[in-house]
Amino acid sequence: MTQTLSQRADREILIVGGGFTGASLACALADGQRKITVLEARPGPRASFAGELIHPTGVEVLGALGLRSVLERAGAVAITGFAVFRAGDSLPSTLAYEGAPGVHTTGLAIDHDRMVAALREEAMARPGVTLRFGARVTALLREGGRVVGVTTEDGGEVRADLVLSAEGRHGRLRGALGIHVDSRLISYTAALRIRGGRLPVAGAGHIFLGAPGPILAYPIGPAEARACFDLPEAVHPAQLAAELRARYLPHLPPTLAAAMDRALDEEPAQLVATHGMRAARTVKDGAALVGDAGGCAHPLTAGGMTLCLNDIRLLREALSAAPGIDAALASYEQQRLPMALTRIALTDALYEIFAGEAPGLRRLREAVFEYWRTPAHRHASMALLAGADVRTSRLALEYARVLGQALRGPDRLPALSAALGQAARTLRTVRPRPLPQ
Repeated sequence: MTQTLSQRADREILIVGGGFTGASLACALADGQRKITVLEARPGPRASFAGELIHPTGVEVLGALGLRSVLERAGAVAITGFAVFRAGDSLPSTLAYEGAPGVHTTGLAIDHDRMVAALREEAMARPGVTLRFGARVTALLREGGRVVGVTTEDGGEVRADLVLSAEGRHGRLRGALGIHVDSRLISYTAALRIRGGRLPVAGAGHIFLGAPGPILAYPIGPAEARACFDLPEAVHPAQLAAELRARYLPHLPPTLAAAMDRALDEEPAQLVATHGMRAARTVKDGAALVGDAGGCAHPLTAGGMTLCLNDIRLLREALSAAPGIDAALASYEQQRLPMALTRIALTDALYEIFAGEAPGLRRLREAVFEYWRTPAHRHASMALLAGADVRTSRLALEYARVLGQALRGPDRLPALSAALGQAARTLRTVRPRPLPQ
């Protein structure tokens, strides 16, 4: 039976953060009955680089929310898979989404600022949604130990039945809720916009190996692309262009390197720290974390926005199906774990294999490319990457197949040692933690 407005426990919802996560979440929860307030601290666009590529599982969520067409009108382009280039290779391993189990559409990519602007406009057009800019949250309001709203920098209060943090990885509400987070600095990312440069494989995301860190590149519009350079150590902004030209561009196809060289003259690359982060909880005291607020991984696998959209889908379904807010949040927290844990494990393993130079890691890297020669293995990889298969057991099986390839060639013992070390680190990072009853 459909609840009336007076019966619903979640008739007023407060979302803190009005970026990609917050705007998409507002669209997902707006149903003509709820009153949804979104508070965004920044009056304008973000100053730093943020995600732009969405895998097919996330695109399916966008479609169900009526948001895929919104992004396509804003200039989003289809991503059909990935092309991975080994150091010195002119031909890549091509990994298509098509044929992967559970994958039914393409991915999408779009300039982050255009994407957020389109989603905010759509959110404000949805019934019951109010978006307030320049509203910086300073503290939580509690009654009887339960979160009932927030205070803002101007001294105001915003009360709600349900408070959701969509602030991203550096959000304040997580700490205010007393939620511990395991965080580690992994590396740095330099993000560069390329106008007019053509990527080798049309409609694909690209990974280029051989530089000090992997290079991720993908289209963000009909005549634009983005390149994300992984830097193992911090580089002073004044030296960044020289570092990229000397140590990264030589590992790219000549025409693409030339386009990136021109881009460095036109617009400085944005430098951001890359963290691996996992919150101990995503629900506490009647409030919840959504998207990167609950954890993030290295951007190599571009999985953050897809995980965020999966969070939004699960929270929306839980609020519709559960008898009350607490039951809905408990269901949401439990249901999001499989994708979150698999994404962390997959990303950590691939990044270490692609960036490492120890003999065992080099052998594992070669074994990954050997493994990808089999169509079934490529399909299994893409199901995991796309978020269509979230089973850690499947990830473990595919990793075992890669290790089997590694043990057939030279450096077998270093490869086995590296794999065992990765497995131990992964178990420490992603081990499921008991949730309070």
